Amino acid sequence: MDTNENNGSGRASYTDEERRELIEEFKTSGLTQAAFCREWNLNSKTLTRWLRIEREDNEVSFCEVALSGEAVLVDEVLIRLPNQVEVVVPVPSQEKLGSLLREAAGCLD
Repeated sequence: MDTNENNGSGRASYTDEERRELIEEFKTSGLTQAAFCREWNLNSKTLTRWLRIEREDNEVSFCEVALSGEAVLVDEVLIRLPNQVEVVVPVPSQEKLGSLLREAAGCLD
């Protein structure tokens, strides 16, 4: 991949596919952002922006759901985060489950 293509304004331009490839290359390189950018002749602010956009695009969000009137017997909830970290939260009742989920959703604001 040639990272020195010029769009006429003196700046390199990248297709969406090239951006995805460079982000993946960075993630598997084991290099710091600065070292990776030097190696690939890439502006460090550009890589930082791409990584931020990717992180925002992949964020998990909550939505409100209505529980049926049927009793649900749950004594714990397993939450698996995008990075595969798992959190087990004890839930003594349906009311506590609703409260827990509302509180978790509030952390996203």
